[in-house]
Amino acid sequence: MVFLSGPRQVGKTTLVKSFLHGKQDRYFNWDNRQDRREILAARWPAEDATLVFDELHKYRSWKAWIKGEFDHHRERLKFLITGSARLDVYRKGGDSLQGRYHSHRLHGFTMSELERRSVAIEPFKELSFPDASCGDVIETLFHYGGFPEPFLKQNQRFLRRWQREKMDRFLREDIRDLENVRDLSALELLSDLLAERIGAPLSLQSLREDLEVSHRAVSHWVDILERLYYTVTSLRPMPTAPFVPCAKLPRPTSGTGPSSPMKAAALKI
Repeated sequence: MVFLSGPRQVGKTTLVKSFLHGKQDRYFNWDNRQDRREILAARWPAEDATLVFDELHKYRSWKAWIKGEFDHHRERLKFLITGSARLDVYRKGGDSLQGRYHSHRLHGFTMSELERRSVAIEPFKELSFPDASCGDVIETLFHYGGFPEPFLKQNQRFLRRWQREKMDRFLREDIRDLENVRDLSALELLSDLLAERIGAPLSLQSLREDLEVSHRAVSHWVDILERLYYTVTSLRPMPTAPFVPCAKLPRPTSGTGPSSPMKAAALKI
């Protein structure tokens, strides 16, 4: 069983459909009502086949369901699950799928793909950068991004419309289906603020003050955007101190006996 995740409109559906070569192979989209009925009814081909399930993570009990179907039909059916959110089966809890799947992530075009070059990165070795002849490709990537549609069209008007429609679907569909967020307008404003801070130090306290919400809400919203691939990842600084002191614990007291002092502890990293 294979899990393929990645941002919306990055090309996941086009890629997985290229694997459907057999007559019994099927593609199911959870957003389609008829496909959703066939998925819940488990109407599978009688012969060996490859089954693709798109956006299955929107089903609340998808992990337990796919585990049961895979264990029952693993001898003759191949399962390929795609989704526009991180298919993080460990952090979300539920039934364990350990040992049953291989996970892959699909992102936009990269420099090595467009130039058809494979760059070997070795730890503690000097990085090799493309030569000056690749300047046009780099400039196009910076301007239009790595998503297939705007990059291939390279039209400024199409890019603005694509970005507007993508953001609207992201807020009104993806977040609505996967998360319980009441203030979508504040989350939309947060996405605009994050776009202005790309490559710069990120302060949740500063975002909290700009949005006039709690620190907990901002932290939760940033985590949502990261899981849904709106922000690919956040780079956190590595700790340099060898010891991290713990906060001093309060001194417990009782009504019948004397208090017992407690010493501060330190955790060694």
